[in-house]
Amino acid sequence: MSAHPEMNPVTTGDAITSAATANRQRDDMAWLLRHFVADVPGVTHTVLLSRDGLRLLDSDVDKDWADEVSAALSGVSSLAANITGPNHQKRPASQVMIERDDCLFFVQSAGQSAAFGGHPSNSRGLVETVLAVIAATDADAGAVGFEMGRLLQKFAPFMQIPVRVGTGDEVR
Repeated sequence: MSAHPEMNPVTTGDAITSAATANRQRDDMAWLLRHFVADVPGVTHTVLLSRDGLRLLDSDVDKDWADEVSAALSGVSSLAANITGPNHQKRPASQVMIERDDCLFFVQSAGQSAAFGGHPSNSRGLVETVLAVIAATDADAGAVGFEMGRLLQKFAPFMQIPVRVGTGDEVR
C-alpha cells in the first residue's frame, strides 16, 4: 500500500457511497501518478488512459497534450497486442518502449477499473486502462520499467481485474 494516508481499497455500498469511493479511488490513483514522477529519476510525465484512447488521469500534464498522447499511445498498445507471436497467438505486450530524440515513451497495460463509471467505454462496469510514462532520453529505461511494475502493483487495490504479476516484480 502507498504512503498516502487516505488511500483505501475498493469497497462496496449504495450508489452514493460507490460514487464517493470512485472519486476517492481516482484521487488516490492521481496522487500515485504525481508521486511516481517525483520519485523516479528521469520520469517527466505519466498518463493513465483507457484502452480506447481517452485520458483518465495524469500527473498534472497539459490536458490537450495528454489527450493527444493518450489517443496515440492507445493505438501503440493496440498494435502491440495484435501482433501474432512465434506461437501464432496474439497476446498483450508486457511493455512497449518508444525511443525518440526528445523523450522515451513507455506503455503498459494497467488492468480494469470500476473507478471511471462515467467513461464511455465503461461496459460491464469496468474500464480497461493503460499506463503511459514519458521520460527524459537519459533515463535508465530498465529502472523506469521496473518502477512501472511497482506502480501497477500499487494500483491493484483500485482495479477489479489488476494486471497479473508473476514472481519477482516483472509485470505480464
